[in-house]
Amino acid sequence: MKKYIWLVLVLLLLFPPGSLPSAHAEGKEYTGVLEDLQKDESFSEKHYPVVADDYSLQVVQLAESTDKELFVYLYQPSGQAKDLRAASVNISLAPRENVSDFRNYKLTYLNSSGTLYKYLVAGLTVSTAATRYYTVTTVLRPFDESIDDEADHGNTVDEVEFRVAKEFCFSEMNGQPFCRVLDIDTIEITDKFVGFVRYTNGFTLFPGSCDSHFVAFNTDRDIDRLLEADVYYEYQDCSWSFITYVGERYTFGDRQEGYAYLTYEQKAEHTGNGWFAPTYTWNRIETVDEFIAENDLTQNVYSGVLIDVSVANKITEEGKAALEGKQWVLRFAETEYSTWYGTGTNGYFSTLVGDVMILRLKFETDGVTYNLGVIDNKQTGSGDPVNEEEVIIDPSNGCKSFLSILLILVLLILLAPVLPYIIRGILWLFSLPFKGIKKAKEKRKQKKEKEE
Repeated sequence: MKKYIWLVLVLLLLFPPGSLPSAHAEGKEYTGVLEDLQKDESFSEKHYPVVADDYSLQVVQLAESTDKELFVYLYQPSGQAKDLRAASVNISLAPRENVSDFRNYKLTYLNSSGTLYKYLVAGLTVSTAATRYYTVTTVLRPFDESIDDEADHGNTVDEVEFRVAKEFCFSEMNGQPFCRVLDIDTIEITDKFVGFVRYTNGFTLFPGSCDSHFVAFNTDRDIDRLLEADVYYEYQDCSWSFITYVGERYTFGDRQEGYAYLTYEQKAEHTGNGWFAPTYTWNRIETVDEFIAENDLTQNVYSGVLIDVSVANKITEEGKAALEGKQWVLRFAETEYSTWYGTGTNGYFSTLVGDVMILRLKFETDGVTYNLGVIDNKQTGSGDPVNEEEVIIDPSNGCKSFLSILLILVLLILLAPVLPYIIRGILWLFSLPFKGIKKAKEKRKQKKEKEE
């Protein structure tokens, strides 16, 4: 049964920020968290006690300002002792019946009092529509190794997730502003692995590859068919070089956000531009079994008069261990990897991909279609691909026949001086059984004649 909460926020919604200085963000002054929340007569600070070993984040309320800003008020039970800071929040501006286009918004800390914290949602401008929706699935904070569990298989957790699962609807009733809060259904990621597959471009002067990035996962709900998926990630160009007598140097580009909107009908393909480059194809959404099968195969990439060339691609044992037990794979991005070398210098260029988070899943279970926001963390994989490629060069069938004939001819030439003797020896050996049989017959005949 759905839970409805009606909150009258007349004073808070109309109260312009900056009337009482208590916090600053980019030169602006904002009111304090308690001052805002106490405008609701039902609010009591005693409902938000300190729980020293509870490091969660819990949304108390959202509020809009007359400057078209959105604020998030959090209850953080560990309070000022740990003084954790929220980092981001996942919000869709669509109502719960048709959630879409979830965005990950950064949170700017404004001020706090005890266990209550106030944040500004950076980059979100309040709409001028008469009714405004904020469907919130998750609020996140940075990973803290002293209190949080680490990821397995070389992955690292960047931000830890906390369920919100509420729809906030802002509108007017009888000419007065109000906010309605409704609990919503969500789906939670229970097990996750972020990685990439590296597909080489074949033999070129400066070797290059395509890195195909993916996230493998399980959820707390059964999924018969996965139809759509939205993925958030961050990426950054990185180059490394080494120069003799100078040393090594790293250069990084600006960190950027990426969103991938995947469907089960989408496919991707990569064929390298070098010699003997194989072609790889894959579905954007697939099962783990399908993912392993398409990356555990050998492809013939060249058949010639003299040689046959194949490329064997396989998932490493470490990669299979990381994928074990997971059900779904999302192939959400491809990036370039290239190397170079010269006199006294060498290096590589790549794109780092991390902070991977699943935002929305549309799926079928028992014939029913669900479209739900996702509860998930931000996670980054290791710098090593989960696969290995091996180029196999074998003589072709025609080459094998040619070599066999050539070998026979060489042997005949080498053996020519002694070949008559060899032939005589072979004939002599071949004739031995017949001579033995003839001699045996003669002995029987002589014996018979003597008896007569």
